[in-house]
Parts: sequence; structure tokens; C-alpha cells
Amino acid sequence: MVTRALIILTSLNFLDYLDRYLVASLGSLIKAEMGLSDRAFGFLGTAFFLVYFLSSPVFGYLGDRFGRLRLMAAGAVLWSLATSLTYWVVSYPALVLARGLVGVGEASFGTVAPAYLADTLPLSRRSRALGFFYLALPVGSAAAYLVGGLVGSKWGWRPAFLLGGIPGMLLAALVLRLPSAPTLYQGLGVNSEKPAEKPGSLRHPPSLWIGARDLWRLPTLRRVTLGYGMITFTLGGLAFWMPRYLEAVKGLEMAQANYLLFGAVTVAGGLGIMTGGFLGDRLLAYTLKAPLLVSGLGVALSIPLAALAIFAQDPYFYVPGLAGAIFLLFLNPGVLTAVVVSVAGPGRRAQAVALNIVVIHLVGDVPSPVLIGWGADLWGLKWGVSFTLLALVAGAALIFWATSYLARDLEAAGEI
Repeated sequence: MVTRALIILTSLNFLDYLDRYLVASLGSLIKAEMGLSDRAFGFLGTAFFLVYFLSSPVFGYLGDRFGRLRLMAAGAVLWSLATSLTYWVVSYPALVLARGLVGVGEASFGTVAPAYLADTLPLSRRSRALGFFYLALPVGSAAAYLVGGLVGSKWGWRPAFLLGGIPGMLLAALVLRLPSAPTLYQGLGVNSEKPAEKPGSLRHPPSLWIGARDLWRLPTLRRVTLGYGMITFTLGGLAFWMPRYLEAVKGLEMAQANYLLFGAVTVAGGLGIMTGGFLGDRLLAYTLKAPLLVSGLGVALSIPLAALAIFAQDPYFYVPGLAGAIFLLFLNPGVLTAVVVSVAGPGRRAQAVALNIVVIHLVGDVPSPVLIGWGADLWGLKWGVSFTLLALVAGAALIFWATSYLARDLEAAGEI
């Protein structure tokens, strides 16, 4: 059951990230047709994530209170339909609206799916399973660059959105055929004799705001979420702007830039996701801090490689720097999400993922596309993109800081 669910949800997550980054891969064509400035184009990314993080708490609360499957399926249908309808937009406001609807649909799925998987798995298997689930992040993003390069260069930007949107509506039907997750305490070994007294139990769910406040008081969750936000600032900003950056600063053609990103993100990002999940679970036998140590070291080591990718002009230097930074940054999604859902404890997992989504996007990829665009308009694209290096320094510091609180918060959640 878990394997089947993991395959279906990962497939949908792949389409989630493909649809999310189609705009970035087709940026030059969209900007040219609609006559957009860098700031206006950057706002397309900001609009998506603004809606995404604002609607996530609602879906987190509903997911913990009323179940997961229908919310996941409905979200997949909505974002897929909105992506497909982008084929017909004729104005910039309509394009912004379409990206906002994609954000609502992806918030429903992205909030609830990790919680559903965590409900079915013990602590010792969550990093690997969520690592596989988030393998869709680099592979789906890379596929967007491939679709943008192939379809956009031959037929224009509109058909790519139609191609990206239709499959999600078909896969959504399979989600409804998945079995419901076990009850909160069945098979988890967590206070099974007193489920009604467990904080966050579905029998007495707190209000949306009280639940968020109580989760934010967890020291590990707070620091991990802010650190993850800094990583998201970097990944979101670079994912949105790097195709354009490779064209404008490195001198590549649109297709060349997209193919380079496709290869680097698919190979390096995919290996990073799987390596992070493997190390996070395998090293857990030696220290409970393993997931955060893997994450923090990865972020710290990525800083010089990201600087090389930004400032080097020779492809013999910037291509390895780009691939190495991608590998190290993609160690994080599976292990950090596993920490978030684990310290939250049963009954609050979807709300914890929702809170995590709100914060990481609020401080991360909601502001980063438009801030980089603003910096590009003022000082040039190279210096705008360089904002991401400062975010990585802050992210590494926050994640290392969280290691001091992890064991205590896991014990309070009943996980150890």
C-alpha cells in the first residue's frame, strides 16, 4: 500500500513542479510577447507563491480535521486545469490570475501529501520516503526546462502549458483509489492508549491560529523552517531566474540554457535528494541529529560552489559549480520535511507542513523572484542573483542552531 501510494503521489508531485516552473523556462518568449520588464516577469513567480502560502494553512487545517485524499485529488485537478487554460490567456493580468489558481491547487496537494505519507511510516523510514517523494522537485523542475526548450523553441510558449496540464487531471483519479491513512495512533506506537489526550488529536482539533501558534513554539520546527526558508529563497530565485541568467550573462541561447539546467537539475538534484534521504535515515542509528547535520553541512558547502556558478564566466568552472551547488542544496527537502512532521507529532502533521510552507515561501521564493528582478533593474542581473548567497549563509546557521533542540522536541512528540 505504501509503495503504491508513494509512486502515485510522487508522479503527481513531478507534474506539480513541472507546471510550477514552466513560466521560468519560457521567460524570454513570454517577456517578448507581453512586453514585460524584469520586475513584472518576476512578479509571476511571486504571485504564484503568494497564493500558495496564503492558502496552505487552510488546507493543512482541513487535511488534519477531515482527511487527506479528496483534498489531494481536488488540488491536482485545479492546478492542472489552471495550467492548461494558460494556453488561452491574452493579457498579463490573466496570466497572473492563472498562476494564482495554480498556487491554490498545488497548496492543497503539497500540504497534505507529505502528512499522508508520514502517517503511514515510522520515524526511521520517513527521510527516505519523503526523499523519494521530493525527487519530483529536481526532476519535475528539470522537465519544465526540457519542455520549455523543446516546445518553446519550435511552437512557442502556449502549447507547453497545455502539454503540462492535462496529465495531472488523469492522475488525480488514482488518488481517490488510495486507502485512507491509518488512524493517528494505530501502528505508530505513540500514546496509543490515550489518543484523545494527545495534543493536536483529530478528536479535539485546535483552531487554525492556535494550532499554528503552538507549532511555532517548537524550537526545532521554528529554526528548521526559517533555515529552510533561506534555502527556498535561493532555490526559488535561481529556478526562476537561471534560464534568463544563462542567456543574458553567460551568453547561451534559450534552448542551450534550458538543456543545461535540465541535465544539471535532473542528475545533480536527483542524486542530492536521494542521498539526503538515505543519509538522514542511515545515520539516525548513530545520532538523532543526523538529518540536520546532513542538511546544515550541505548548505554550508554549497555557498562557494554557488558563488562559482554565478561569477565564473568560463563554462569549465560555472557548470561544475552549478551542478555541485544543486546537489548539495537538494540534500534538504526530504530530511527537513521529515524533521518537521516528526517534531509536530501525530494529529498535527498537515498543519505543520502548512506552517512550514507559509514561512518558507513568505521569507523564501515569494520575495526572491521579484527582489532579484529589482536588483537586476538597479545593478544588473549578476548582482541581483547574488542575493541568494546571503540567504545560504543564514540558512546554514539556522539549521545548525536547531540541532540543540531536536532530541527534546522528538521526545515531546512521542517519537522516541
